[in-house]
Amino acid sequence: SSGINAEYGGGQLLVCTVSYINTSGEKLMFRKYFKFQVLKPLDVRTKFFTTQDDEIFLEAQITNTTPHALHMQKVVLAPSPLYTATDLNFLGNGESIFGESDYINPDDTWQYLYKLTPKMTQDEKSNVKGVSSVGKLDIMWLSNFGEKGRLQSSQLQRLIQPQGELVVTVQSIPHFISSNEQFQVVLRLRNTTDRKYNLHLTLRQLPDSGLVWVGDIKKVVGEVPPCSFLDINLDILPVKSGVWDLGEIGIENLVTSKRFDYPSVGQILVGLT
Repeated sequence: SSGINAEYGGGQLLVCTVSYINTSGEKLMFRKYFKFQVLKPLDVRTKFFTTQDDEIFLEAQITNTTPHALHMQKVVLAPSPLYTATDLNFLGNGESIFGESDYINPDDTWQYLYKLTPKMTQDEKSNVKGVSSVGKLDIMWLSNFGEKGRLQSSQLQRLIQPQGELVVTVQSIPHFISSNEQFQVVLRLRNTTDRKYNLHLTLRQLPDSGLVWVGDIKKVVGEVPPCSFLDINLDILPVKSGVWDLGEIGIENLVTSKRFDYPSVGQILVGLT
C-alpha cells in the first residue's frame, strides 16, 4: 500500500508499505519513504478593498506557473457564513470577462473580482474587531494532457478596522457638475456607540478651493440615538473648474464636548460652464 501527503507546492513525502508472510508463516512488513519536490501549477494572490460606503471587494490574481497552457474550469469563491458573495467575472449576457477562451497561457495572470456583503447588521458590524473569515477559493483546471487539477485555498481572512464613534459618509453627490451650478450633498452621520449624541456641525472652507459652502457654516444637527444615524443636506456652489475636496467638517458632541474632525469626506469634478 502507499500514501502521499499532497499539497500543491514544496516538498512531498510518498510512503510505501509492503506486507508479506515468510516461509514460517510469520507476518512481516517494511516501510520505505520517498521525498520529492512538486512545483505548484498556480500562484494565487489575494487583496481586499473596502470602499467609503463599506463595500468589500476581493481581488484574486491567478498566475499559471507551468510551461503549458491550462484549461480553467472553475474559479469560485465559497463565502463563509458571515458573508454573501457576488461573482463579478461575467458580463450582463453571461459571458466571461476573459472572452471565449478558457485557456490561461504560461506566466499569464488572470484577475478575478468578487463583491462581499456582510450578513451582519450595522450594529453588529460596529462591535466586530480583529480578523474575520471571508471564505475559500475553489479552483479547478485541466492540464494539457487532460489531467484534472484542483486547488482550494485556506480560509481567507480580512482584518477589520475598528470603526470610530462617529462615522461620516457621503450618501449622495453628483458625479459631475458645472461651474456656478449649485448642488447638494447628503452626509450620513452614524453613531456607533450605545450612548446618545447631540451634534453641532461646523463647515470649514479649504484655502484656494473651488467650492463654497452655501448657508450657515455652523449648524445644530440635533440628537442621534445610540447605534443609529442621521442624514443632513448641505448646499455647495462651485466657482472654479477642477477636482475639489468638499472641505473640512468639524463635529462636536454637546453631551460630552468631544470634537471630531474630518479633513476630507469626498471629492467632485467641476467642469466649465
